[in-house]
Amino acid sequence: WGVPTEQNINCTDFTRAAIGLMAVTGNIDAPGGNVLRVPPPVRTVSEFSAHEALTAQQRKARLGGEQYRLAARMTIITPKVAWDAIIQGSPYPLKAGILVGTNPVVTGANAKGIHGALKKLDFLAVADLFVTPTAELAQIFLPAGTWLEQNHVSENWKFHGYVLARQKVVEIGEAWQDHKIFLELGKRMGQRWWDTVEEALDYILEPTGLTWEQFKEKGYLQGEMSYYKYRNGGFSTPTRKLEIYSTILEAWGRDPLPKYTEIPESPVSRPDLAEKYPYILNAGLRIPVFFHSANRQIPWLRQIRPYPIVELHPETARKHGIQEMDWVWIESPRGRVRQRAKLNEGIHPSVVVAEHGWWYPEIKEEDHGWEISNINLLTDDSYESLDPVMGATNLRVLLCNISRCEEQREAIP
Repeated sequence: WGVPTEQNINCTDFTRAAIGLMAVTGNIDAPGGNVLRVPPPVRTVSEFSAHEALTAQQRKARLGGEQYRLAARMTIITPKVAWDAIIQGSPYPLKAGILVGTNPVVTGANAKGIHGALKKLDFLAVADLFVTPTAELAQIFLPAGTWLEQNHVSENWKFHGYVLARQKVVEIGEAWQDHKIFLELGKRMGQRWWDTVEEALDYILEPTGLTWEQFKEKGYLQGEMSYYKYRNGGFSTPTRKLEIYSTILEAWGRDPLPKYTEIPESPVSRPDLAEKYPYILNAGLRIPVFFHSANRQIPWLRQIRPYPIVELHPETARKHGIQEMDWVWIESPRGRVRQRAKLNEGIHPSVVVAEHGWWYPEIKEEDHGWEISNINLLTDDSYESLDPVMGATNLRVLLCNISRCEEQREAIP
């Protein structure tokens, strides 16, 4: 899901620096500090997903695995390498895909490039709660179950020390929970999986001595907490220490110490570009009624926020003849979109803050207006902008310009 510190070229170095500060101030795994919670003795997500079943040949073939080695250790690939494999066929062509609970045509950097890549696939399946602009590109749409329509050992991928018994309340139509979709797909591809989701949950719970049926009665499990655990076993690094100087990154030929790298598209790094695009765009304004690109088809939520908002300092707005709730063009070297102005004295006059995730379910054409207000038409996913070991995409900081829309419509066409 991401936070601003992770969505830029300094993703890894900022995180390492923050952890280093926790360590030198004595807060790592200390009461009242940055506690490392102990989970209950259930099987991990990695075990449940059979990550270790990948052969050496399959691991080597993972896109971007050699370039973004930290991501590969976490079984993650940066989206950019997938889009390029589809479009360019390098290092090998991707011809089919399945997307589950994601809408990258709206939420991914360089949205136009993503749209072009997905259209080029020979086959695309999408599983989601509603038909999105991304789902419209698919040959098959699989209706997914919500959290009320699934049985699951919930929260076992988080680090707060608990797992919860999420119990199915209702089953509607043909909607399946994601786990069932993957189980059935895997079996049809010749893999060995469980016959039912509940048998899979029994496997997760097996180290606790409980079955799913028994766990449902308990409701939750809590790990047995202790502090300063590193005093006995150290940390999971080659030196068993919390490494501010990373021996792993050093072995990969990377800088072992965290540092700041200037954002590739900023007034500092690109003063030439800043002449035409003088404002710094934060492309990640969040609002409580929507979760990324989800929920815009729910009428009462749209009553709360019917239009996308771009926040401007009043001084900046006056300079461009923009008033409260005017439609505003936001433009970067990659395109332009429009959102409605909200004046905010709390932001710097050189900063523009725009909402992300916007599309219009009320537009009945297949594209659902994904190009009208989608701020990710402006963002960049060039390799120069990615975190060098994690491949994190720069979704937050870039250069832009603004202008008042010539035509001020009250509603989206």
